[in-house]
Amino acid sequence: MVNERFDPLGTLPANLNDQDQHEPYYEDSRAMMLSHYVMAERCLQVESHKIYNDFKEGDYSTLTYILEGGFRGFHKMSREDLESEYKEVEELWYELEASNELYWEAYEDDPIWNITERTTKEQFDRTGRING
Repeated sequence: MVNERFDPLGTLPANLNDQDQHEPYYEDSRAMMLSHYVMAERCLQVESHKIYNDFKEGDYSTLTYILEGGFRGFHKMSREDLESEYKEVEELWYELEASNELYWEAYEDDPIWNITERTTKEQFDRTGRING
């Protein structure tokens, strides 16, 4: 008899990112050179912002959709898929970043750190909990 135990690692989506995740290759609309990792982090920040704001309004549809159907994750997307996702959220990310509405700071290697002065006062940590 074959042991048919559930293998949770066998259900994870494949990693379709086939290049160095930290090597900048994509120039965005603000002439910033972004790596796969930075674009994935920015997409994650925007998606988290949307999910949290939807939650505050009693809307769970995006979160339910992700949990029902699974989600590859921005870091595991192919270059083409991630570029497409990033283009959809780019302007919103810059708006949220400029107004300090992101729930955590930009990734330390994000080029946004090269052009802005910041205070490092975080209101929320990565899990959305209020600090201080």
